[in-house]
Amino acid sequence: MISGSVAVTLDTLCEIELPTGEAVPVVRRRFGGGEGPRVVFVAGLGGDTPEGTRLLHVVGKFLASCAEELRGTVELYPCLNPLAAHLGVRAWPGLDVDLSRRFPGREDSHAPDRVAAAFVAAVEGAAQVVELRGAHPAFRLAPQARVRAERPLARERAELLNVRCVRLESGVLPGSLESCVPDLVVLQGGAGNRLTEGVSLELGDGLLNLLSHLGVLPEARLPFHWAAIQRPIVAGDDAFEDVRTDRGGLFLPAVGGWGEVQAGDLLGEVIEPISGEVREELRAPRDGRVLALREEPVVYPGNLAARLVCA
Repeated sequence: MISGSVAVTLDTLCEIELPTGEAVPVVRRRFGGGEGPRVVFVAGLGGDTPEGTRLLHVVGKFLASCAEELRGTVELYPCLNPLAAHLGVRAWPGLDVDLSRRFPGREDSHAPDRVAAAFVAAVEGAAQVVELRGAHPAFRLAPQARVRAERPLARERAELLNVRCVRLESGVLPGSLESCVPDLVVLQGGAGNRLTEGVSLELGDGLLNLLSHLGVLPEARLPFHWAAIQRPIVAGDDAFEDVRTDRGGLFLPAVGGWGEVQAGDLLGEVIEPISGEVREELRAPRDGRVLALREEPVVYPGNLAARLVCA
């Protein structure tokens, strides 16, 4: 289906058949075309990731204004799991299947596997794939990127994405998209199942900067100067510290997101909600910055309260 000029199209990757006989499409928006790299941005593998869908809406509006100037193709998949998104839940409704663990999928299996297989086939040959992944609902995350440690090209491109931190991961989860797309860059930021002010603008600038670096979007068309892009901390798994609770109660944070802390600084307290007794003080084990901070206050022993990057 043509939308606007010939440089902007909307089509269907596949359809999800419902018991009622109706079908829900998984849609793809294409911008540009012709000579040049093909770049893919995908969101909504879980239905609790509205920030990624909003981000691709923002980026899509910009690309539509300059689609005929693009030297290559940009493909947006704003929501790969529309049934879950309609309910605001992570898993595929009715099957309780996590789509983000079903890759490379199967054409002869149930609907989540068919969607995964169709997507893997569709992105084959793309110059770059970026997945927009949501945070856990209990946390707020500083904008960050995750790549496989042994993929230098993915690392180089992740550093262009206007994030605060790039994590070089040593392992790959079976069934994840990165197990099928080795140079995948995963973007995260904001809060799970919620929209966070400023995150879509920050990461949107990063996606446009990547398109400019790849030669798809003319630099003169960027709505900002390239020098405004943040230079991230780049660190391996050993630079990240998870701070967990030993006692149950209410967690009251004492720091803000991306705040700089020194070893021994108070990160928050676990209190007994009736008496107000301080049951535990959580302190920074090393110097660093707060990459993730718990916002859901009820905690039990062993719950994650904060994640630091110490590089």
